[in-house]
Amino acid sequence: MIRRRTTLIVAGFAAAWFLPIRAEAPTVRVAMAEADKTRVKHPRPERGFHMPPIALPSIPKAISYKSMGPWKIRSSSNGWKQLRLENNWLFVRGGGASGLRLTDIEARSHGIIMRGSNLPKLRVERVRVVQGRTSSAGGGIVTVWNGADGAVFRDLTYVGDPKRPAPNGSSPWAGIALAGKDANDTGSFSIERFDFSNLVTEPGDRYPNADGISTERGYSGTIANGRVTNASDACLDIKGDVSVDNVYLSGCREGIKAWSDQKHGLIAMGTNRVAAILGAGTPSRSRSMYIETLILDGNPAKPLLRAEKGIFNLTIGTLVAARDQKLMDENSFKGSSVKILRRVTR
Repeated sequence: MIRRRTTLIVAGFAAAWFLPIRAEAPTVRVAMAEADKTRVKHPRPERGFHMPPIALPSIPKAISYKSMGPWKIRSSSNGWKQLRLENNWLFVRGGGASGLRLTDIEARSHGIIMRGSNLPKLRVERVRVVQGRTSSAGGGIVTVWNGADGAVFRDLTYVGDPKRPAPNGSSPWAGIALAGKDANDTGSFSIERFDFSNLVTEPGDRYPNADGISTERGYSGTIANGRVTNASDACLDIKGDVSVDNVYLSGCREGIKAWSDQKHGLIAMGTNRVAAILGAGTPSRSRSMYIETLILDGNPAKPLLRAEKGIFNLTIGTLVAARDQKLMDENSFKGSSVKILRRVTR
C-alpha cells in the first residue's frame, strides 16, 4: 500500500451500481463492493492529492539576468548552476556527457532551457521558468533523446506564456520529454516535485503536440508529487514501465495518454477535454491499467476512459466521482472495459 499525507477531504458515501450501457458501447463493469474486503485492501478516499512544496532556485541576489546560448557540452563538462536567464534560451547538446547537472536556474520571458543527447546520470534540479516562450523547436525545460539512464528531475516549475504558444510544427515538446523511438532511447528516471502549466501549441495543420511530461517506450521510472494543467495534448503521455503517484492533472486534452500496461497510485483530475484516460491498445493484444485511487472533481460528462486502436481494460481500486460520472466514451474500441472495485460519490 502506498503511504501518503492526508490533506484533501473528500466527503461521500460508498456506492456500487451499474451504468446503463448502449448496445454498441464497450462493456462497463462496476464491481459490487464487499465492505469488509475493501476496508482492508483499498485506501480511504480521504487520502487525497497533496501538492508538495517545490524548492526555489538558490541564486545569490548579485547574479543578474543574462541571455545565453546556444551551448554545446562536452563529456568533461559539469553543466550549469546558479543562473538567471532572460529573453533568450539555453540550448544544450550533451554529446555523451555523463553526470551533467543543471541546478538552481531561473528564467523569465525565455524559451527552451535544454535539449540534449545521450546524457546518463543527468540531474536537473531547482529550475523555475515563468512566462515561458517557445520556438520552432518547441519549449519546456528538458528534452532528451538517445538515452538518459539514471536521470533525476526534482523541484521544477514551468509556467508558459499562453499569449506566445509554440508554432504549429512537426516537433513535439513537453515540460519534460524523454524522447526518441530507436534502440538508443532507453534509461531509468525519477521525476518528483513539479508544477507545469500552459504548455500550448498554436492551432494549425499539424497536431498540437505539447504535453506536460512524455516518456517513450525505452524509459522506465516514477512520476510523483506534482501537477500539470493546461496542455495542448496530454498532461502525461506515457509509454514504457512508468508508475505515477500523487499527481493532479487538469485542462489537457486527456489527463493520461497510456501506450503500455501500467500501475499507478493516487491520481486526482479536474476536467480534461476528451477523457481522463486515453488508452491506446493494439490490434494484436489488449492493454491494461490499474489505478489504486482516482479522484475526479471535474465535469462528469467527460468520460473516464476512451479506448483507441485496441482493447484497453482499466481497473480502479477506489473511484471518487460524481454519481453521474460517465465511465466510457461510446466510441471506444469494442471489448474495452472499466472495472471499479470501490466507489465513493462526491
